[in-house]
Amino acid sequence: MAATNFAMLGGFNGTGWANAFGPSTTGSPANAMDLLQIVDANGNILLNVDKAGVVHNPASSATTDDSNLPQTRLGAFRTHLTSTATTAALFADAFSNPSNLDIVQIISPTGGSVVNYLDYLGVSH
Repeated sequence: MAATNFAMLGGFNGTGWANAFGPSTTGSPANAMDLLQIVDANGNILLNVDKAGVVHNPASSATTDDSNLPQTRLGAFRTHLTSTATTAALFADAFSNPSNLDIVQIISPTGGSVVNYLDYLGVSH
């Protein structure tokens, strides 16, 4: 599947997931945060996309604050589904996306082409 012309949460300049959201500094909490999380109605993190663009369902090592609240670069998005839902179902429920746009894209700063993206099914490319 090819990248779409637009992304719901935006296109970010970078050469890959690792550098699109700021410099990679050891010990920097912001750079270690998940890119996004999908949470249920009770605030439980069901799925997370980590800083490397890897999708985890069920959530694995999701980033939270001291109160166990989601900490992300792009946001925590609510679903009405439960932890047994597929990744595609969680993304479909969390994002109103009738055009099946990509969720996030990493855009090459030198050529403007999409180098990485998270599609509407929750697949990282």
